[in-house]
Order: sequence, then C-alpha cells, then structure tokens
Amino acid sequence: MTDKDLGHALLNLDAQRLAGVGDVREQTWKILERDRNRVWWWTAGTFALWGLAIFMVMLMMVLYALVFPLQAKLAQRPGENPAAHREQERLDLDNLTPEQREDAQFKAQIMFQMVTLGVTMSVGVTCLAVLFSVMLNRASRRATLRQINASLLEISEQLKELRKPANPPQ
Repeated sequence: MTDKDLGHALLNLDAQRLAGVGDVREQTWKILERDRNRVWWWTAGTFALWGLAIFMVMLMMVLYALVFPLQAKLAQRPGENPAAHREQERLDLDNLTPEQREDAQFKAQIMFQMVTLGVTMSVGVTCLAVLFSVMLNRASRRATLRQINASLLEISEQLKELRKPANPPQ
C-alpha cells in the first residue's frame, strides 16, 4: 500500500468500516507521524535553499561591484582622467603595454561572464526554493487535513460511546 493509498484510506474512513479493525488508531498515528517527518524535511530543504539563494544573490552583487570598476579602469586610456590618476597608480595602468591591457580586458570580460553565470545559477536556486516552498505548503495542508480527519474520527467514536445506553435493555 503506497502513501497515497494510505492517505485516501484515512480520508475515507468511517465508523462502519472501522467496526472490525483494531489497530486503526495505530495506523492513523503512523500516517500522521510520516506527515510530520515529510513536512519537517520540506521545511529544512526550503530554508536551506532560500538561504543559499540569498547568499548567492548577495555574492553576485559584491562580485559585480568589483568587476564593473575594474572594467571601467581598463577601458580608460592613460591620462584621460587626471582625477583618477591616484587610483590608476595603484593598478599601474599607465605602465601596461597594449598587449597587457588587452589581456587584462579579456580577463575582466571573462570575470564578468562568470559572474553573469553565477547570477543565472542564483536565479535557478531561487526558482528551486520557490518550488520547495510550494511543495512545503502542499505537504503542510495535506498533513493538516489528515490531522483534522483523525481528530474528527476520534470525536465520532467518543460520541458513539456516549450514545450507548449504560444498561442494555433486556
């Protein structure tokens, strides 16, 4: 019997079907415990993926903040901006040969493409986190409905016990 079959059986339980079954309460608790475990795992996966997605987005923002100024400095020709002369001295852009400058621009372009790939991956992780959130919502609702049905079943049994006369007629 699959989990889905057990879930349907629990939802379709009524007093007439339970008359001859002795371990229904135990079976119900097993199903509810499995639901609790499933919801816990979906919750853990959802939190992990959202945390990873937020971390990746922040990391990509920091990397873009580093790559864009580097590309701007490499694209600038020596002596074009006298105010930025001090910054150019740190990178020593004035002493680069044209081949070295072209190689540095090529490496900066590769860095930009790698960060763009990282952004794409972070979007994918975010989409996966959204999917896990939807699955968590679905599992939580299903578990809640099963718990409600199990509680209603117990209440039904208690009401039947109350309806029984204390002394059976003779």
